[in-house]
Amino acid sequence: MPDQTPPDERTAPGPYAVHTAQVEEWAAVADGCVAVFAQYPSRPEPAPVVVFAHGLGGSHVGYAAFGRHLASRGYAVLHPQFLDAFAVVREPLGMSAADEHAWPRDPALRAAMHELLFDPAHWASRVVRMHAVIDSLAERRLPIDLRPDRVVVAGHSYGAYTAQLVLGTRLSGVELDTSGFRHPAAAAGLLLSPQGSGDRGLTPRSWDELDTPLLVVTATHDLGPHGEDVSWRREPYDAAPARPKHLAIVRDAGHLLGGIDVTGDEVPADPGTVQAVSCVGAAFADLVHGDRAAAAWLAAGPFPATLHHEFEHGLGEEIR
Repeated sequence: MPDQTPPDERTAPGPYAVHTAQVEEWAAVADGCVAVFAQYPSRPEPAPVVVFAHGLGGSHVGYAAFGRHLASRGYAVLHPQFLDAFAVVREPLGMSAADEHAWPRDPALRAAMHELLFDPAHWASRVVRMHAVIDSLAERRLPIDLRPDRVVVAGHSYGAYTAQLVLGTRLSGVELDTSGFRHPAAAAGLLLSPQGSGDRGLTPRSWDELDTPLLVVTATHDLGPHGEDVSWRREPYDAAPARPKHLAIVRDAGHLLGGIDVTGDEVPADPGTVQAVSCVGAAFADLVHGDRAAAAWLAAGPFPATLHHEFEHGLGEEIR
């Protein structure tokens, strides 16, 4: 059933023309260089930045529709490539003949990929790459200038785990020094299908100090790697003292949130869901940057046939 949200300026692409760039050597790290796919607006003033982390085995040119919508609203959206990207691991893991979207259905290939999912050293490599991209924002890599402060970190699935670490989510019981994982320029998080406690060092106390603005998006059928349900996916929202914070639960959808991970001009399985998630993500980023009208729009519960909303926006407080 189509959603009954009346069209308004926040449900349509924004006023900016969107450009793309593939920068193979955006930043240097110990194990090489970080490639970044960028979607950015035409605007004279420095653009605020969203750094988006892809999921396990995903592509840094994925999540194109989500990033394109934010870019049309004035944000430079940077998509770094991680060492578990399908293009990087297909040869070492013997997946040359595998389809990028089919490996999760192959038990042997899925097991090989899950070794990266649960490897603490790999968690750290993702954080290092996120930091390297953020640290280089003042260096001109695009035809526009980028704001090096108040960065919004975002991600889907494994990328949401990465974003949580960059925001300062604490881990316990892992042989990993996470004291430097939080980046001081990370001002807010957009977490799509994040993880709850009992997984990868996360405990019920992991979010005690996560006070930056937070958007959490999950779905009624968004299962975790061990079959956890939506109550597990929403734990970062429930536990974090973040303000403002907003939860959007996609009705009758699964982990891919309607096909949020599609690349290029691919058509998502459910374009309406991807539009709803993209619009809510952009509005929350606007709220983080001081747009009170965005807070009011979110509080009105946009896309009601698609999304269930809960929120604590703190409209009487100053937005940090």
